[in-house]
Amino acid sequence: MTPLLELRDLVRAFPVRDALGRAKGAVRAVDGVSLAVAEGEVLAIVGESGCGKSTLGRLALRLIEPDAGSIRFMGEDLRALKPADLRRRRRDMQLIFQDPFASLDPRMTVEQAVSEPLRLHGIVPRAQEPARVAELLARVGLRPELARRWPHEFSGGQRQRIAIARSLASRPRLIIGDEPVSALDVSVQAQVINLLQDLIAELRLTFVLISHDLGVVRHIADRVAVMYLGRIVEEGPTEAVFRAARHPYTRALLAAVPGQGGRDGGKAIPLEGDVPSPIDPPSGCRFRTRCPYAEAVCAERMPELEGAAHRAACHLQDRLPPPRPPAEHDAGGERLRRLQAYFTDRHIPTTTMGATKT
Repeated sequence: MTPLLELRDLVRAFPVRDALGRAKGAVRAVDGVSLAVAEGEVLAIVGESGCGKSTLGRLALRLIEPDAGSIRFMGEDLRALKPADLRRRRRDMQLIFQDPFASLDPRMTVEQAVSEPLRLHGIVPRAQEPARVAELLARVGLRPELARRWPHEFSGGQRQRIAIARSLASRPRLIIGDEPVSALDVSVQAQVINLLQDLIAELRLTFVLISHDLGVVRHIADRVAVMYLGRIVEEGPTEAVFRAARHPYTRALLAAVPGQGGRDGGKAIPLEGDVPSPIDPPSGCRFRTRCPYAEAVCAERMPELEGAAHRAACHLQDRLPPPRPPAEHDAGGERLRRLQAYFTDRHIPTTTMGATKT
């Protein structure tokens, strides 16, 4: 099956300059990443802050130009498209930004913000735009009469709903969510996650979730890719990664979240030292300076992703102690389930959560 989105050997480096403007190195934010996303799949990209996952999401949409590598969407090479052709193709792929306070133009009403993609891509005739905006707002749980209000009149959760409505306006096939719930209150997170799950199922969307919340990831993702210092270190089905992580870094991430597992022999995996500088990463395996299992081979050559459906980039993956499996009711997922049950028990459907708060 041809993937809907396919990234091959993507590289992006950002120059670092001193106070006089002289180049003193480069941060390799994304360094040789290859990923494929099947149609209808929910892929999560996880990792510590600064690992390059947000940059990867923007590269996939060509909001940032890569230094090397290829980006294929629906079988078409996005890097080969002329600006006019790329603009037409962008109708099929959208991005939900992390901060709903910054992603909406404060000088545009909700109606203007949501109708802008309709006008740019010619989705509906001009006369039908208000009706389409009202339909989109209702779909994300907001009253249509709120369309004439300004962004500052809404709560954070409502602003993110508006951003989701705007991303749906062009009827995309792919949406990339860059930590779409991390800036929201915990109770509102559950509402927005419910909404996203409903929209993914109803519209048969392909969704790439960029997140550091492993509870959310385990709850909604079909597959997980783990990044460290610009590279993918593990990739596989969500349950396989959570129950039997094959890379020490993935195990350390899981062990840091109560109930998620990832510990070796029932003990937490010690992570010593700070994340190395992306300007001068370690030789060989980039995780070796913090890895409790590192051997000489780890410094000599960089490991490649090995395996079939569940892959990891670790020279020692076949010799690591077996991880402790996660609890059946993991902390992050249990938190979401309890919040979702709260609204369900009170007969509050997903599409109307928070719709009346202004």
